Amino acid sequence: MLQTSGVLPLYGHFVGLRSTRFATQQFLFPRFTRLQTHTPVFSTRPTVARCTLHTAMQKPLDFYAGPLVWIDCEMTGLDPRKDKILEIAVVITDGNLNQVDDGIEFVINTEKKYLDAMDEWCTNQHASSGLTEACLNSPHSKEFVTQSVLAYIQKWVPSHRVGVLAGSSVHADRSFLVEEMPQIIDWLHYRIVDVSSIKELVRRWYPSRTSPKGIKWKGNHRALDDIKGSIRELTWYRENIFIKPGSTPSDSC
Repeated sequence: MLQTSGVLPLYGHFVGLRSTRFATQQFLFPRFTRLQTHTPVFSTRPTVARCTLHTAMQKPLDFYAGPLVWIDCEMTGLDPRKDKILEIAVVITDGNLNQVDDGIEFVINTEKKYLDAMDEWCTNQHASSGLTEACLNSPHSKEFVTQSVLAYIQKWVPSHRVGVLAGSSVHADRSFLVEEMPQIIDWLHYRIVDVSSIKELVRRWYPSRTSPKGIKWKGNHRALDDIKGSIRELTWYRENIFIKPGSTPSDSC
C-alpha cells in the first residue's frame, strides 16, 4: 500500500475550494503501474438533451475512478524553448466527466520583456482578455504556482501516475509543462486524452455529426474557460458519438 502524506496548505488561493481541512489528511490507495491488469469500469450516462459539467465530490479519486486531469495553459507563444507559461488552470474529473469541484487557475508574474516579445496574435488576444495586465500585477511566482497546482492534483489524485492529462491539443500544454513544471508531468500518467484528436476523427468519419458551433467557446479565451469548453465538447462526443446501441443521440448542450 502506498501512503500519501498530507499536501501543502496553499488552498486559500484556489478557485472553488472552501475548506482547508484536507491539508492534514492522509489517504491510502493502492499503487498502480502500466502493468495494471484490472480495467476500470465506467458507467455510460443515459443520453440527455444537455451537458452537465459540475458534480462536486467529497473524496479523492483512485485508479478505478479513471481520473482525468484537465490542464490548459496560456503562453507567450508556441515555442517551449523560448516562450513562457502566463496562466494555468486545472479541472479534475472522474472517468464519467464529473468534476470534483470548480477547478483552480493561477496567473504567473511575468517580466515585461517576455510580454513585449509576443507575436501579434498573442499581444492582441492577451491584451483584450486582460491577461497581459494580470501577469504584470500577479503576486504568484512560477515556483509557487507549480507547487500549488501539484498539491491540488495530489489532493484529488493521491496515487502516482494514475491521473491522465486531458485537454484540447494538450500535447502543446504538456510540452510547456515538461519545460517549466516537470514535477506536474512526473506525477501524471504517460498517456493523454486529447479532445482535438476525437474532433478530427469525427470530422472525417461522421461528418454529419460534428459538434454544434459555439459549444466550446463561451468565454474570453482564458485558461479555465478553455478547459470547461473542452469538457463540454467531450461530453457532447460521449452523448452523441460514443453511445450505447439503441440509444438516441442528443444534439443539445
